[in-house]
Amino acid sequence: LPGTGSCVASAYAPITWGPGPVLLMQKQKSGALTLVAVGSTLPPNANRIILKRIVLSGLPFKIHKRKATIRFMFYSPEDIRWFKAVELWTKFGRRGIIREPLGTHGYMKATFDQPIAHHDT
Repeated sequence: LPGTGSCVASAYAPITWGPGPVLLMQKQKSGALTLVAVGSTLPPNANRIILKRIVLSGLPFKIHKRKATIRFMFYSPEDIRWFKAVELWTKFGRRGIIREPLGTHGYMKATFDQPIAHHDT
């Protein structure tokens, strides 16, 4: 996940009804604990959907400044339309959105916040 912004994690723990504090610690090789994240719990909600997170990768096919044609991420226009609302991230931290599918082989147009390079995936 990116270093900025917020995220939601699921855990099996005793139920809490208010916004309880959460401290996420990481154990070092020396045995010391390091604070990694700080947050609060969300109230229980039976309607909340827990989805599995997956990482999809594609290659920029053509690049023009902030706009790019991406291939090998999807293989049909229906998949591209399904994931159109999802924000894109590159390994160098560029953020983008899917604009539209191109043709029938899974190519798509995307726009990013900054110019991207060919080695961005």
